[in-house]
Amino acid sequence: MDNAGPLGAVAAVGTVLVVVGFAFKVSAVPFHFWAPDTYEGAPIAVAAFLSVVSKAAGFAGLVLILLVGFRPYTEVWGPILAVLAALTMTVGNLVALRQHRAVRLLAWSSIAQAGYMLAPLGAAGAIADKGAGRQQDLNELAGATVAYVAIYAAMTIGAFAVVAFVRWLGPNGGRDLDDYRGLIGTHPLIAVAFAFFLACLAGLPPGLAGLFAKVIVLRAVVDGGVAWLAVVIAVNTVIGLYYYLAWAARLFAARPDGVTVRAGRTPYPAGAAILVAAVGAAVLSVMPQLVFGVSPLM
Repeated sequence: MDNAGPLGAVAAVGTVLVVVGFAFKVSAVPFHFWAPDTYEGAPIAVAAFLSVVSKAAGFAGLVLILLVGFRPYTEVWGPILAVLAALTMTVGNLVALRQHRAVRLLAWSSIAQAGYMLAPLGAAGAIADKGAGRQQDLNELAGATVAYVAIYAAMTIGAFAVVAFVRWLGPNGGRDLDDYRGLIGTHPLIAVAFAFFLACLAGLPPGLAGLFAKVIVLRAVVDGGVAWLAVVIAVNTVIGLYYYLAWAARLFAARPDGVTVRAGRTPYPAGAAILVAAVGAAVLSVMPQLVFGVSPLM
C-alpha cells in the first residue's frame, strides 16, 4: 500500500477515525467521559467487565488493526497515540487524586492505566523510518501492551471483587473510601489481598507484577526513542502512588468511633474472584515472563 498515492490522504483520515473509535472503546482522553458515570451507576460486576474485559478486547483489536492493517500509516497514528497516552494517564491520575468514592476512583484509575497501555503503541511512530529490524521492534511494542493488559486484568478484577465484598459488608455500602477503614481488623485476608492489588496498580513491592508492567512499558518507549513520553510515564507513576497508598492506608487505620464493620463469611463469588486474582497477580509477580514477550503479531 502506498500512502503517498491518490488515496493516501483518504486512508490517513480513515486511520485517524479508527483510532478515535478505539480510543472511545478503551476510555482514552478525551473520549473518556462515559466511563466514570457508567462505572458508578452500573452493578459492580458490570463495572468490572467494562474495566477489564471490554478494555482488553479494545486493546486487542487496536493492536491488530494498527500494526497489521494500518502498518503503512504508522507515522500517522503513532504520534496521535503518543499524545493520547500522555493525556490519558495524566488526566486520569490527576482527577483520581480528588476522588472519595471507591468505584469512581477505580474508574479514573482505569483511565490512567489505559494511558500506560497506549504508550508502547505511541512509540511506533518513532520507528516508522527504521529499515532492518522494524518488524521485531513492532512485535516488542505490541508485546509490551499485551503484557500490561494481562497484568492489569488480574489486579483490577481483584480490586473490583473487594469493592463488591465491602459493598455487601459495610454499613454504607462501601461506596466511600472511608468505609474501608479497619478492614484488617475484621477480615484480615481480604484487607491484605486488597493492599496487594493496590500495590500492583501503583507498581510498588510486593506488587511486583505492576512494577514489571510499568518497567516493560517504559523500556519499550525508551527503546522506541520517545524520551518525552518516558518522562510523562515516570511522573504519572509517582502521582498515582498517592491515591493508591492513601486507599491502602485506610485498610489498616482505626475506624471512627461508633462505626463498625460487621464480621461475616465472605460470599462465594467475591471470595473466589479475590482468590483467583490474588493467585494470578502473585504468579505474575514471580514469573512475569509468562506474559512478557508475548506478541499477537508473532
